[in-house]
Amino acid sequence: MNSLGFLRPLGQTWTALAIVIFAIALVSLLAQSWFAARAFLVTAGTMGFAGGLIWSATTGTTVVARATEASAYVMALWVLTPLFLIIPFLMLLPGMSYPEALFESYSAFTTTGAILRAPENVTDTIIFWRCLLSFLGGYMTLLTAAGVLAAFDNSGLELRKSILLTVSKENIFSNLHVAARRIAFIYCGLTAVGFLLLLASQVPAFEALCLAFSAISTGGYTVTSGALDGQVNGLAIAILAAITFIGASNIAYLRNLVSRHETGLNMEPLAMIAAIAALAFLFFLGTAHVAGPHHVIADAIFVVTTTGFTVSNSAGHVPLAAVLAAMIGGAVASTAGGLKISRLVILSRTALAELARMAHPSGIVSVKFRGRTTSNPAMLALWATVLGYIGLVAIGVVLLAFSGEPFEAAWSAAATAIANAGPLHDQLSPDHAWADMKPVSLGITVLLMVLGRLEVLAGLAAIASLFRRF
Repeated sequence: MNSLGFLRPLGQTWTALAIVIFAIALVSLLAQSWFAARAFLVTAGTMGFAGGLIWSATTGTTVVARATEASAYVMALWVLTPLFLIIPFLMLLPGMSYPEALFESYSAFTTTGAILRAPENVTDTIIFWRCLLSFLGGYMTLLTAAGVLAAFDNSGLELRKSILLTVSKENIFSNLHVAARRIAFIYCGLTAVGFLLLLASQVPAFEALCLAFSAISTGGYTVTSGALDGQVNGLAIAILAAITFIGASNIAYLRNLVSRHETGLNMEPLAMIAAIAALAFLFFLGTAHVAGPHHVIADAIFVVTTTGFTVSNSAGHVPLAAVLAAMIGGAVASTAGGLKISRLVILSRTALAELARMAHPSGIVSVKFRGRTTSNPAMLALWATVLGYIGLVAIGVVLLAFSGEPFEAAWSAAATAIANAGPLHDQLSPDHAWADMKPVSLGITVLLMVLGRLEVLAGLAAIASLFRRF
């Protein structure tokens, strides 16, 4: 494997992230937050030095980057980047250990949203840092999913590809800078709109900014602990539900919808709406009509989008349904975690097609997605992803149980970690939340978070690429 194929874009990515963090440090200096500014400057300097060194060392080198290099880039991005981001946690939270800081860093950057210390027990700077990392992680999720992992769709269903985001067969990173600009424009624009709407709903500026970051990235971070109805008004909750639904939607479809390139209804948002409606109905039955319809609908949106916000903790009354919905997740090329709902739709169509073949053995029955007939290799990759996802959850539960966690908590933690829906675990297991887990258990869940953000199959392919080309 030609290492330069993934090192150069990795160095460019780290440099870009360092510039963003450096800008935040300057704002902190202007606000006279000296300790915060120092922590941000150290983080930006460390990451910028590493990224700049790699970038400069590979400048002028022409490299043909294929699937192997793309796998290495994605793996290195999600595994190594959070190591730089632990610095503010260590510098600004006295008594926080390295394992705890690593957990917080990986949780935030993968938009999982799991926390070890309640917002009331940390400074506003740490609250903002968590939300900022979630925002940056959501952006990197979109970039890697649509700008890099789309390369793995060449012979498959092409779930992530669109006219907005394309890759070259000769060089997967050829259009990465184009995708980065387009995604940044849409992502930041949606965040700004969400922030302004929250301000208009009388949410304080700091809280509105943090919630906007957290909602668009489906991170689930809040400024204070507890349900949203105790923090913001009903209008703000409705705005947050809308932002999280948009964040969990396919960014290419949103762009096409706004530019009027595609005005018809897409399968993914319709499937998400159906899943939300079904889950809200179960929540309504499970809460014994204690919570109002608007509360259970909002809770269902927050679960399906893997955000983890809650209004009335409806998920605690129907835990199995909530976990399964989070594991399915939102649309591809979105900030949501989970398997992605389009894969479930395709598998459902495949099941119906098999039933049709049983009824008419001599008939020709095919499964189509976006007008494309599915092929055997594509279905094999789809089943590998689904079975790999389920298998990793099972392995995670066993490992957590062996590490001493109660089975119920182990099951909840493993499922929500790989679904990148961390706050949901605290709702389902309030007596054994993330903060109550052992250090070795936190390490296991960090691995699940990363694999979940890599959509499992891409993560396994990245590991395999270290040993052979494929």
